[in-house]
Formats: sequence, structure tokens, C-alpha cells
Amino acid sequence: MPQAIVVDNVSKAFGPTQALSQVSLTVDQGESRALIGKNGAGKSTLMSILTGLTQPDTGSIKVLAGDAIGDASTIGCVYQRSTLIPAATAAENIALMRYPRSAGGLIRWPEVMRRAVALLDEWECGHLAGTPVEQLEPLERKVVEICRVLSLGPKVLLLDEPTAGLDRGASQRLFNHIERARARGVTIIYVSHHLHEIFEVCDSVTVLRDGAVVVTGRLDRMTMPDLVEAMVGEAAVPGAVPGAVRRDEAGPVDDGRPPVLVASGVSVAPKIKQVDLELRPGECVGLTGLDGAGHMQLAEVLTGQRRVDAGTVTLDGRPLPLGDIRGCILAGVGFTPEDRHISGYVPAMSVAENATLGIMPRFVNRFRLISSKRRDAFYRRLADEWSIKAHGASQATEELSGGNQQKVVLARSVAAEPRVLVLTNPTAGVDVSAKKSIYTTIDELKRKGQAVLIVTSDDGDLEVCDRVVAMLQGEVSAELRPPFNESMIAAAVQGSGTAAEADRRLSSGEGDQQ
Repeated sequence: MPQAIVVDNVSKAFGPTQALSQVSLTVDQGESRALIGKNGAGKSTLMSILTGLTQPDTGSIKVLAGDAIGDASTIGCVYQRSTLIPAATAAENIALMRYPRSAGGLIRWPEVMRRAVALLDEWECGHLAGTPVEQLEPLERKVVEICRVLSLGPKVLLLDEPTAGLDRGASQRLFNHIERARARGVTIIYVSHHLHEIFEVCDSVTVLRDGAVVVTGRLDRMTMPDLVEAMVGEAAVPGAVPGAVRRDEAGPVDDGRPPVLVASGVSVAPKIKQVDLELRPGECVGLTGLDGAGHMQLAEVLTGQRRVDAGTVTLDGRPLPLGDIRGCILAGVGFTPEDRHISGYVPAMSVAENATLGIMPRFVNRFRLISSKRRDAFYRRLADEWSIKAHGASQATEELSGGNQQKVVLARSVAAEPRVLVLTNPTAGVDVSAKKSIYTTIDELKRKGQAVLIVTSDDGDLEVCDRVVAMLQGEVSAELRPPFNESMIAAAVQGSGTAAEADRRLSSGEGDQQ
């Protein structure tokens, strides 16, 4: 079989971070190669190099199936994050940069629409051709993005988490498209955290860990536990793994303390299905899953950002006003948003203002003005607690490092002394030193009796947790209690509390039904 891509000793560093280290791999024409690894393993950097967006420091890449890296007719990529133009229609996005034109140079709009309808019809979405992308649902936007790339007829197709946001039916249609492309000789590189998918889609796999290739081989000679072990660097214990508890076997953790937060039968179509969760004072629980598993949506429910279709959430026995952010905060729920840059803080406001934004009425004096002296004094206590490094209380938050900005957001979440603290991606985008500082403060909060829920996909965040609840496709798949390790977490988010169970599900074909 002729070779399509040859990656030879490619290395890439970003400052002190070595993203890739002497990576070599060869993919044959018509082959479907899975590229997997934990977050930070180097997958995105390699994809960026393959598409020509990033230049390697050393090594070389040869694309033998076409003309050159960066040529859309040679390599097409469906990125995990959308690259569509929101204000343009689906048809305009699909035809972007290659509109059919008349002899006079005018765009032939009827042909643009006809081609788009034909492509979208294969996904039963032809009626969306004239709709602006900003008005589409996330699933519909994904379909438009996939159609745009497939319309180019690429010889090599890179798919970066392509099923994120897709239901099972849409994912299967994507798999059918992949199979048709392969039949035409198209080479596929498929990046996914969902290991059951790659057994269905791919012939072979390359596993990256810490920027280096640790395993390359045919998938028909591997099992899911083999892949989990390669990804995390530790062997999965055969049989029942200590600390892993199937949800139907696990009762609530009972240490004599009544739960402060109880979620019962929570459902939000189509993301969350009958989820139960309990949290006790002084307990730190991790809530995790792959992209689209439903853990982030559950965090939005608990913090008042999303209403439910069914189920209840109580705090100290009283129902929370779900769908009412202010009401949940007043009831005793503190939280940090998923992305601090979007909704975490006001950039131009001072660190003291941002850290105390939710409790400003406390500092109003008898003239109905905010006492900056009292506010700054309160901020200094928070700054000591979270080890915030700033020139002073008046420094603009946008001037701080990413780690200190995150600490300001975290400090605000505890300023009102909430009964429950929901921390979403608490260490996202911070350096190792800031992570350690944040984990230390979380441990101190636990010792003071604070109930903490950490919602994350970063295994490092789970190390401070007393137990971990894993979700898959909107349901709780497993609950892990100490001692647990990265291998067990990786197996749990794939749909099993143990690596051995994951292998059994795969062998029996259950994984294909997820």
C-alpha cells in the first residue's frame, strides 16, 4: 500500500514546554489512523503541524497523497472548535473561498445553494442551507462544518473530536461518510477521547503521551485496557479494580454527616438523564467525563444556569431555584464559570472589585457609597487565602497572570461563604505553581467543612477529591472511591468503573450501542 503521510522525528516546543518530542509515524493511503492521548499529550500540536498552521522546530513531514501541507485539496480538517462565520448562511460557509462564478466574475448564488442543499440533504439538513449559522443549533453547525470539508474532496482528512455535540445517529452517519471516503482512497487521521469510536472507525492507532509516541499498531490486536494503559502509563489491575464502584452497586457515602446538596433524578434533554448526586460538608467530589458527557451541563443546573425537565436539587433540604443564578447564589451556591475569559471577571475592574463583586452591598456606608477601605480590607483576606499576587487591591485584573486571574475568580466564589462551592475547570490555563496553590487552598476549605464539587476533565484536579463521579452520555457511569488512579478514571469515563469491564463491554459489542 503506498504511503500517504510520513512524519519523521518531529519536535515542537512552546517556550519551556516541549509539546512534541521526536514524533515519527507513517500512515498508508486509504488507512484510518486513530490518534489518541490524554489532554496535553501533543495531539493538537501534531494536527496543527499537519495542516500547516504550525511549523515544527525539527523533523519533517511528507504528504505523498497530494501537493503540499496546507493545500485544502490535499488535507482537510474538521476542528473541534468551530471555524464557521456566524453571520453567513450555511450555504455561504460551505462554499467559502471557492464560490462558483460567472464569466463576468459574479457569484452564481443558485449554484451555491444547489451544492449546499445536495450536501446537507445527506444529513437530512437540506432545509438549513439558507439559514445563518448563528441561528443554528450546535449539532447543525457541526454538520455544516463537516459538509464544508468533505465538499473539498480532500485526499487526507483530519478529524479532531468530530462527534463532539453529535448524537449517536449523527455520529453513525459521519462514520458512514468516513467509510465512503476511505473507499475512494482518502486517508483518515481520527482524534478522539471516545475509545469505543476508534474501534468502529479506525484500522490502526498511535498513542501519544507527554509529546512522544508510545504505541503504534493495528487495533484488531489491541483491547481498550491496552489503550488506557498506554495513555496513562500505568497498567490496569485485572478484574475488579479496588476503589471502583459501579453506580448500581454504590450507595451514598455515609459518614454520619447529612448531605448538604442532593440532586435527585435530574434530567435535561438531551444532555442529562436521571442523575443522582450527593455532597456532604467537608467533602470534595470530582465530576468528570469526556466532551459532551453531561458533567458540564449538570454543573450549570446546580448553579442556576440551566432549568431541568425533571428531578429536584435541594440545599440543606430546601429546593434550589433552578434556572435562577442569583437565586442559587443567595441560597448558598458559590461557583466559578467554565471559562474565566468569557464570564469569570471584568477585565478593567480592580482585583478587589472583581473578588468582591457578588457581595458589594456589604461595603456600603451610611452615605450609600461603597467604602473602598472596607472592601479592600476584605479583599486582602481573600488574597491571603488564595495567594493572589498583585501590586495592590487597585490593580486591574487584566494585568495579572492567568493563574492569578483564576485565583481572583475562585476568591469571589467563596467571598459570600457559600454552603456549596462548584468549581468548573478550577485550574484551566494556569501554570504548575498556580495549580499547586489552588489545590492547597481547596484542601484548606475542606478542612473547614466546605462542601466542594470540582467539575473537570483534567485528571490533576481530581487528585484532591474524596471520590469521583464519572458521566457518559448524560448518565453516571461509575463512582470511584480511594484509592483510584488515572487508569481507573480513564476506564470510567469510557463507560466502565473498571478497565476489565470496559474490555468486556467492547468484546460483547455493548460499546457499539452507546
